Amino acid sequence: MRTDLISEASRRLHRRRGRVLIAASVAVLILGSALSIEIALSWRRDRGDAAAKRFQADEQLLESNVRSTLSTYVHALQVTRGFFRADPSATRSQFLTFASSLDFKDSTPGLLALESIRAGAGSATRAGPDVAYPIDMVAPRSATVGLLWRDLAYDPSVRRALPLVARRGGMMMMPPRIDVFRRVRMLLVGSVTQGQGSARWVGASIDPAIFATQAIGDVPPGIRASLRWGTTGQVLATTAAPPATAERSTILSASLPIQADGTDWMLDVVATSEYDPMVVAFPWRPFAAGLVPAIVMALILFVLGRSRIEALDMATRLGKDLAASEARAKAVMESAVEAILTSDAVGHVESVNPAAEVLFGWLETEIVGRPIGVVVPGLELSGDHDGLDDLHWGPSERMMEATRKDGERLPVDVSMSSTAIGGREMFTLIARDATVRKLYEDRLEHQATHDPLTGLANRTLFEELLVRAAYRADRSGRPLAVLYLDLDGFKDVNDVFGHQSGDRVLFETSRRLEHAVRPGDMVARMGGDEFVVLCEHLSAPSDAEMIATRIVQAVGKPIPLDSGVAAVTASVGIALGGSGETAASVVARADEAMYRMKQGGKAGFLFAGAAGS
Repeated sequence: MRTDLISEASRRLHRRRGRVLIAASVAVLILGSALSIEIALSWRRDRGDAAAKRFQADEQLLESNVRSTLSTYVHALQVTRGFFRADPSATRSQFLTFASSLDFKDSTPGLLALESIRAGAGSATRAGPDVAYPIDMVAPRSATVGLLWRDLAYDPSVRRALPLVARRGGMMMMPPRIDVFRRVRMLLVGSVTQGQGSARWVGASIDPAIFATQAIGDVPPGIRASLRWGTTGQVLATTAAPPATAERSTILSASLPIQADGTDWMLDVVATSEYDPMVVAFPWRPFAAGLVPAIVMALILFVLGRSRIEALDMATRLGKDLAASEARAKAVMESAVEAILTSDAVGHVESVNPAAEVLFGWLETEIVGRPIGVVVPGLELSGDHDGLDDLHWGPSERMMEATRKDGERLPVDVSMSSTAIGGREMFTLIARDATVRKLYEDRLEHQATHDPLTGLANRTLFEELLVRAAYRADRSGRPLAVLYLDLDGFKDVNDVFGHQSGDRVLFETSRRLEHAVRPGDMVARMGGDEFVVLCEHLSAPSDAEMIATRIVQAVGKPIPLDSGVAAVTASVGIALGGSGETAASVVARADEAMYRMKQGGKAGFLFAGAAGS
């Protein structure tokens, strides 16, 4: 009673410890998940900070591109202003020549025309500005249409800008406007002379879209940049690097005001999700790096706790099921139709079931204690084997020969397994009568290796035995011979008497061949009306000649049939196996000699040439 109480208390303690381990695994999983999420979010914040710094550097690069591009266009106008300052009285032809000598096509692709602007009195005959600013020169010549002699005084922004530039000098960009051809153009102007009264300016007509695209330049992948006139003016151009399309989500954006040569610009820069996908995507790798160790630790704790509880449950079940298991084992032994024997490690029989008593003819009281080799001689221990463990071939079934008490031998299918009970090894032997199966297998094996019509060996068996015979001939030094024969006139038998009579001729020929050869020689049917004879241990080639002579004589005798008499003859080719020659080569030479015999007269035999001749 005291032992039962101690055992029950121990089981409760171990069960409680198992539950604590399971609870600890859940806690580790929760804490690990929380820590993994924090690690992932921290990693994404760091990634976002790095992206912001890179974005700031890209902003500065784009701003530098805008300023550099604007300086390039201003420089082109400064060169033009220098021309007029050097020669104020230059003619239109000289201006065109000067403009054609300039090479600003690559550096200023948005520059459409260079212009000379004069100041004069306005028209007195119609309402309008009291001052006129006509364009008196345009280069190149192709741009003169719509520009030459156009009065810019009707544009309020130009009317305000030209006097301002004349007073202070320098350059000024006019806002985008639509020209007479409904095209959007911008005008960059600079003064040639300064002061009151008459003045002269130079201007550059610029395509704002081309200028803005050039000013923005190449943008990094995932960036979309736009250049606007002023802080609230129209967008001149937008450039995006694939795949920074409008459908992508925005992760960073900035609007940079740029002031250059008295002109305000606004550079809008947007970074899409493709700029740094890791900023938008959930950082699964850092998350997994933190979560996987937590999962592993939680699984270890859970398995330890669960296995402790399951071990206790299993021990309880085993104690309860042991008696029932023994009872079931006994019932199985008693009711099994297979013969079951149990023995110890050295092969002494310990028990048999009723089926074993019937199969082997021994009562259990008679066989217990005897060696198992009494009933299955193949399991008898010899000096090379210390116990059945040395003979154990695994779980597969093996056919063996058994001996009944009355001495009768019978084939049985035997399987053997070993079990350790209480540190002691026990072997269980299950045997089943295999007499019917053995007969069936023997019949199948014979059918697979013999011709069904004549009962002779077939090609498969012949080729297998020929390979072995060639090997034996090489080792013994005694030659072998292959006699390949074909029936002459057999087709006429089929045509005249029918195929059933032809089969009768083949059968009779097979019997005659078996009587004509020596004991130990093998006759095989290769197919159709072709046969082959394998002769080993020849003392001289004349032995093969004697056998072939008997074959030709035996086959040539008439064969009586129900509807007449059949007459066939045999053409025989003889090949003597050479040292090291393959079996296939011997057969091929004999076959070739047989065909030469048929062509040379039939009803006889002919020796094949040596191998390789």
